Amino acid sequence: KSAMMHMGRYVAGLAEAASRHGATIFEQAAVAEHRQAGNRHHLKTARGSVTADAVLVATGAYTPSTFGYFRRRIISVGSFIIATRPLTAAEIAATMPGNRTCVTSMNIGNYFRLSPDNRLIFGGRARFSATSDQRSDAKSGAILRASLAEIFPQLASVEIDYCWGGLVDMTKDRFPRAGYHDGVWYAMGYSGHGAQLSTHLGMIMADAILDRPDRNPLNGLEWPAVPGHFGKPWFLPLVGMYYKMLDRMQ
Repeated sequence: KSAMMHMGRYVAGLAEAASRHGATIFEQAAVAEHRQAGNRHHLKTARGSVTADAVLVATGAYTPSTFGYFRRRIISVGSFIIATRPLTAAEIAATMPGNRTCVTSMNIGNYFRLSPDNRLIFGGRARFSATSDQRSDAKSGAILRASLAEIFPQLASVEIDYCWGGLVDMTKDRFPRAGYHDGVWYAMGYSGHGAQLSTHLGMIMADAILDRPDRNPLNGLEWPAVPGHFGKPWFLPLVGMYYKMLDRMQ
């Protein structure tokens, strides 16, 4: 009654389906300026300008400062993953004999599963960082490797072939938000559960924009700003220390 998803292929499939239905996708085109005049929106991007009747902000952890209202309510947190070399049959039998998808119950936990080519995919928060680049990912990869060795001592010396990371859009209460504010539609704040919720809310927000019946389950949910937060979450290391303390006390 469950399944695993390859999120990269899923996103590529969504993009291909949208393109087949007439959508035009522009990558590397961050919005640097947004103005609204009457019912028209004017957006200046790194690749040119766009005029639109409606704007949906669904950028989550990557929301630019152009949309300050959302930046004050979204906390960008790094999430990181490592992938081992392909495991042998004996290593799989000793590590993941049921080929399940697993997640630990710690506050700073880990999740892991086997890939189709028998690598152990092992991820988690690792560090409470608001950046994901080559240097940051490498630091987090080292922490994940130590966690992997703690859970699976038999793989302590296994080779790590890949390490990567990205940002997750967290809200203060970890509930997503979707609706309409100051002339723009929005859907974000999935707090690590965006695969299902973003797809679901995407269809709901499309209906709302097209004046179809409002099925938004989050409509009217209060969304206060995070105190002292104006875009860069300076408090993340303190939050990480707090959750680590809770994990040690369990």
